[in-house]
Parts: sequence; structure tokens; C-alpha cells
Amino acid sequence: MSATRRALLPPGPETEITNAHSYSSWWVRLTQKCSHADCPRSRKGWPAWIRVTRGVTFDGRWFCGIPCLRPAVAARLQHLLTSIQSAKNRPYRLPLGLLLVNRGAISQEQLRVALQAQRESGHGRIGDWFLQLGMVTEEQLTLALGLQWGCPVFPLDRQPTNLAWSRLMPLSLLESVRAVPAHFSTDGSMLYVAFADRIDHTLLYGVEQMLGCRTAYCVSPARAIVESLDYLRRSANCEEICFDSIHDLQEMNSTICNYAEKLQSVRVSVVRAAGFVWVRLFGTRTSRDLLFRIYLQSGLVEADRFAISAKVFAESADERKDGGAKARLLA
Repeated sequence: MSATRRALLPPGPETEITNAHSYSSWWVRLTQKCSHADCPRSRKGWPAWIRVTRGVTFDGRWFCGIPCLRPAVAARLQHLLTSIQSAKNRPYRLPLGLLLVNRGAISQEQLRVALQAQRESGHGRIGDWFLQLGMVTEEQLTLALGLQWGCPVFPLDRQPTNLAWSRLMPLSLLESVRAVPAHFSTDGSMLYVAFADRIDHTLLYGVEQMLGCRTAYCVSPARAIVESLDYLRRSANCEEICFDSIHDLQEMNSTICNYAEKLQSVRVSVVRAAGFVWVRLFGTRTSRDLLFRIYLQSGLVEADRFAISAKVFAESADERKDGGAKARLLA
């Protein structure tokens, strides 16, 4: 209810409830205490901290300002980065080649030819070799991947992704794992993510933490995924900032807190998704995403090895960064 309309209403139950709610919210903002144990304002007594009516919410806790927020963000980053391990690909119950043979899509001889070509070249997934050698169609390969992964096939070529969903996740994050939001329920409780190469469960879990919804995965033809990413890249107003040259946790923490102060953020969320630390800063009018690419001492984390290409990422990242140096995080 607008303030003008509320002023025109005569005193009554609706007005009394609205006034009570406004008073309660105002009192909560005045009396909430900072979650930082050594907050200097809390040690000064009631008159000093009661004047603080604005702050930052992080991990469900309220902090009176950026100085008190810094230790909490640092602890969160430390937890995320120390828990990272070079995960191995999960073995599937049935190899893709044998699955196609059992379905009658290819013969045993064709499987041997494709495996030989893969071994001689030293690169490429077996499914790509099936396509390159003309042994299967993309539709047959997608159906086989759905059976192998145990997930449904989403007809992304007939039901393209909604442009309004482009703000759910940063585009650079989607490009790194070749995935797009396939469907988002009207009540915001379920998000379906379509993958082309492999399922990245860290992405799904990070999205659940960031958006507060459930996620489910599906598979779509690789060509449809690439076309959808290209459509989002050309049409969406992407405002994420990608960093690729930060060398320590303290610098990352300072970058996050400086942006939070600059944007006057009221809420900050930090999660790990695929090969990135994903930070979302919620301002009073808009939100901004920060992406920090994660590196292990042995090289890129597993998810980044499945990026579309370094050139595509570099071009898209350069278009979205604001002139700041790219960041690289060494765990």
C-alpha cells in the first residue's frame, strides 16, 4: 500500500495493521545488533548503535557495516577454498559406446573404429567422434546421454530458454560448463538446468544456495545449448564482473567488500559454483555478480576443462568487466 493511499484511508483495522507492521519493522531496524563479536559500536552502549538503521546481511546474519562484514566473508572464502578437491569424473553405469550398440544405433565395428580414431588423435570425447564420423545423429546421441546420465531430454531447440531467466545465473558461469536454464517454475521453487557435456553438481548446489530454490538437471543437444548461449550473450544485459588475476584470499575479500560498499549492498551471498567463486551483491535498486575463477596448483579445477573455449570466455568476459584486472585465485 502506498503512503499516499494510506494517508487517505480513515482509521480502521487495515490502517492499524499497516501502522503496526511499519512500527515493528522500524523498531527491528533500530534495535538489531551486529553479528560481529568485536563490533566497536556494540561496545559503546545503546546510544551509539541504535542509530544504525542500515547494514549488510550475510549468511543470515546482519552486520552494521563493511568493516564488520570483512571477517565473515573471509571465513566463508576460506571454507570454500579449502574444501575444493580435484574431483574425478563419476563413472557411469554403462559406457556411451556400449549403450549405443545395445540400442542398435551403431555396430560393434563402428564402435571399434571410433575408439581407434579417438586413441590416434589423443583428444575428444567418444560422442563427438560418433558425430564426426557420421555414425549417429545429434538426436540419437542426446537420447543416449539422457539414458546414461539418468535424466530427461529437454527439447531446447523447440522450447528456447527465456531471456528473463538470464539474470538467474552469470553468463560466464553458464558458458564454462555449457549449460542454460531450461525452465523456471512460476512460483520460483524449481529450476531445470540443461547440460550439453556433463552434469556439474557444484553448479546445481551453488544455484540452490544462491537462489533458494531446488534444481534438477536435464540434457539437451549440444548445438541447441551453444545457440542458446550465443542468444543470451547477444541479447541479455549481462553485468557480471569476471576476475582472473587475484592471487590471495585477502585480495579477494577486499574486492568483494569494496564492491559491496560501492554498490551500497544490503545483502551479500558467496557460493562455489563449477570453477568459480560466485558472489552476488544485492543493492537497493539492482544486483551485481562477481566471478572469481578458481585455480588449483595442478591447474584448472575439473569444471573448467569442459569450457566452450578460452577464446569465447575471454571475449565475453572482456565485454562485461569494468576495466578492473581479471582475477586468478591460487588455492
